[in-house]
This record gives sequence, C-alpha cells and structure tokens, in this order.
Amino acid sequence: MFRIIREISNTVKMANEIASRAGHEPRWTLFLTNRSFIAQVIATVFAVAGIFGVFLPVDAGDVVEVIAAVGFLVSQGWALVERVRGKTAVVWNRDQAVKAVTEAEAVKNDALSQALDRAIRGA
Repeated sequence: MFRIIREISNTVKMANEIASRAGHEPRWTLFLTNRSFIAQVIATVFAVAGIFGVFLPVDAGDVVEVIAAVGFLVSQGWALVERVRGKTAVVWNRDQAVKAVTEAEAVKNDALSQALDRAIRGA
C-alpha cells in the first residue's frame, strides 16, 4: 500500500515539475495532501462524532449536536470552496497519475509551440 502511494506521489511530482518547466503552477496533488480531501475527512469526523454523541464535560444537552453540525457544515463549505475555486486536480490512483503526466506533457508542448509561434511571428 505504501509503495503504491509513494509511486503515485512521485508521478504527481513529475507531472508538476513538467508543468512548472512550461511556466505553469503545480496543478496535481496526491489525495492525502489535498486540502479539500482533508476538509472532507474533518467533516466526516464531525459527522461521526454527532452520530455517536461524543461526550463533552458540559451541561448543555445540545452542545454535541451543535458542535458536530457546525464542524460538519464548516468543513463541507471549506471543501466546496476548495473544489470550486481550486486550480488543483486530485490524483487517487496510478491511472490518474499517468494521465497527469500526459496532460503536463501536453501543456509543456503547447507552451513550447506557443513560444515558437511567437518567435516565428516576431511578437
């Protein structure tokens, strides 16, 4: 399992290096290091805490539900904002990592062809 995650992580790094050589920001992230994935995990923790009624040393009976609901909603909102506004793509498996490298190569080649076109046209 760790070997596969390491292999995917190395492929993601390679894709980001290729894209950076073409003048683009890093685009791909491993799911374990992606902020919106982490927000989803936090939201799940709050949801599970609310379901099982985690004990807090406070007298109010509804505190657990309120904290779980607020934590869940904030984490889900954070994940939504990350997904909508984010410029990253999450890589979950080897096939997606290979596609990331292929896309990075295409971006690099596209940037190269644009630079050559500008050079030929004298712009």
